[in-house]
Amino acid sequence: MARHNYKKRTLALALAGLMAATCVVPAGAVPIQDGVAPTCDEAYYATLDYYGNLLDGSVVKSYALNGAGQLTDYGVYDEVVNLTDGTAATLGDGAAAFQFSQAPSRFYFEGKTKAPFQSLPWTISLRYTLNGVPTQAEELAGKQGVVEILLDIVPNASAGDYARYNYTLAATALFNQDDILSLEAEGAQVQLVGNLRTVLFLCLPGEEQ
Repeated sequence: MARHNYKKRTLALALAGLMAATCVVPAGAVPIQDGVAPTCDEAYYATLDYYGNLLDGSVVKSYALNGAGQLTDYGVYDEVVNLTDGTAATLGDGAAAFQFSQAPSRFYFEGKTKAPFQSLPWTISLRYTLNGVPTQAEELAGKQGVVEILLDIVPNASAGDYARYNYTLAATALFNQDDILSLEAEGAQVQLVGNLRTVLFLCLPGEEQ
């Protein structure tokens, strides 16, 4: 619970659905002569509104190219942003291809997409109370009192087996210390960054919190 003096709209919560996985890329990556293929780590980030509805989503992938001069990543993206160099992506039918003039040792890109959100192994919702009374988030700006933000994370039974047993979720909220008198977040990691208090909850595969 946090005792707030709201001077502006401060309850925007950014949740990162952190789907951490390390994989050996299958046929999508072109092997080099000794059979070594690129490997990747990936995370899916979802920014939600006050109640848990998706606003924006993207996959960030990190590839160890292992000497490969070209890469084909299989995924449906609305837009691909190269985070490493000037190599342009060629978007095809469910794939993004990169041809490197000088291959970096590690390559990062962001694929903007909302599609994975519905198949995450959790459903996420947010509720609020002001002095114990259920209140809409939009009505909290400018109010004084004890605000409780209830974050419900429930396993999604319709998600695929790999997602349900391997993904880890990280939920993060930022609070301006100048606007609050106190902050309690049981079970979370709370860190002070400048004048911001960062609250981080972790949810392991199959957990409900």
